[in-house]
Amino acid sequence: MNKSNIVTAELIVIFISLYCFFRPTVLTAFGYGLSVDGVVIVRTLCLLFALYNFVRLIYFLNSDDKKGSIK
Repeated sequence: MNKSNIVTAELIVIFISLYCFFRPTVLTAFGYGLSVDGVVIVRTLCLLFALYNFVRLIYFLNSDDKKGSIK
């Protein structure tokens, strides 16, 4: 896989998880009002997942690995 394709895919994943973090209505099924605690947990997990992918992407871009693989 090309390095630019990997970077593009990782950025798409990061943007999707950040979109879910900033738009919590996406996370609630049919506007179920009693799922507030679950939404808080899922928003936290989305933020952590986005930060993890961002750090992994920065590590991938700074690595001297010529294969272009993300482990």
